[in-house]
Amino acid sequence: MVLVDLTTGALIAEPDAAATVLEPSADHDMLETAAGGNAGPIAIMFPSFADGRGFSLARILRDRLGFTGEIRAVGSLIPDQSQFLLRSGFDTAEIADPGAAESWNASLAHIRRSYQPSARNPLPLRWNASAKAAAELDRVLAAEDDLVERIKLIADCIDGRIAFSTSLGLEDQVILQAIAESGVTKAGAAVDVFTLDTGRLFPEVLETVELSELRYRTRIRLVVPDAREVEELVTRDGVYGFRQSVDNRKSCCEVRKVRPLNRALRGAQGWITGLRRDQSQARADVPMAAWDEARGLIKVSPLADWTDEQVNTYIDAHSVVVNPLHAQGFVSIGCAPCTRAIEPGEDPRAGRWWWEAEDKKECGLHVADSEQRSAVPVAQEEKAA
Repeated sequence: MVLVDLTTGALIAEPDAAATVLEPSADHDMLETAAGGNAGPIAIMFPSFADGRGFSLARILRDRLGFTGEIRAVGSLIPDQSQFLLRSGFDTAEIADPGAAESWNASLAHIRRSYQPSARNPLPLRWNASAKAAAELDRVLAAEDDLVERIKLIADCIDGRIAFSTSLGLEDQVILQAIAESGVTKAGAAVDVFTLDTGRLFPEVLETVELSELRYRTRIRLVVPDAREVEELVTRDGVYGFRQSVDNRKSCCEVRKVRPLNRALRGAQGWITGLRRDQSQARADVPMAAWDEARGLIKVSPLADWTDEQVNTYIDAHSVVVNPLHAQGFVSIGCAPCTRAIEPGEDPRAGRWWWEAEDKKECGLHVADSEQRSAVPVAQEEKAA
């Protein structure tokens, strides 16, 4: 059996556990028995793709019986059903042909808005409801000074999976400590914490991952780039081709960071970041919360209004786990070949891509929506050449 994760689009070749199988004719007593005290997966059979009874069973399990475990869709399924399965409460779907994974991924990203509530809402409701929700969250967060309370507000206001992408920098470590202290949970699971393992991280970053997992008792997922795309990039530009031009460097960031990030954020309703307004001129207007149209989620920066002094004071007061590179003059830490220590008085971002012009040095993770949509993927650049 091969499953597709309806949240991330990833293939699961070896499911963790056998599932309790329910036929579409299962009555309420059967559903209650399956859900009662059962933490394992429940599989709902679809005899044909035209049989919609399974959608109703999943909604009953989620909404009426409060089942929080994995629900699998098995049987006769087609990619066009993917988002409807997810919104009904399914986590995974059985696919007969692993080669169809691309079609399932395309279907998961096809619909951008919905007009009805569901067991899960990975999609924004109506044309402007999500933008209004983001604006309201921005207002609420700005009125609250305590970071732990801000984290709780984020969990309360965002209905769906919340992802936290951490670089293990000072700001992100502060947020990770606050998440651990807040004890917030969504649908029975902690906020999804992950970091982008570009293949070129400092060893100290990976050591900080391990220490943080032990200290805060949470798993930090390592999200890696597609090996084929990295191979094609290096074949085209060379091992250190990113230093030859800004376009080459942006292509490297696109493959190693932006695409893996977008994959990890797929299906999330909220995205927590460590952006602060005084980190650089390009980030001077960062809101506490805003609707990210390109990714279809609310992007939250709970430290947007914090100063360096506030960050350092929090770190000292809570004995936050800190990357040892910071003590060596590294402020903003990215990939090892692209990061250097800064001199006293230099801009905090001066150590990133120091061979480039000083203004707007971003990797593409936090560019404006209009810039993001205009970015040319590596594959298209190759065709154009």
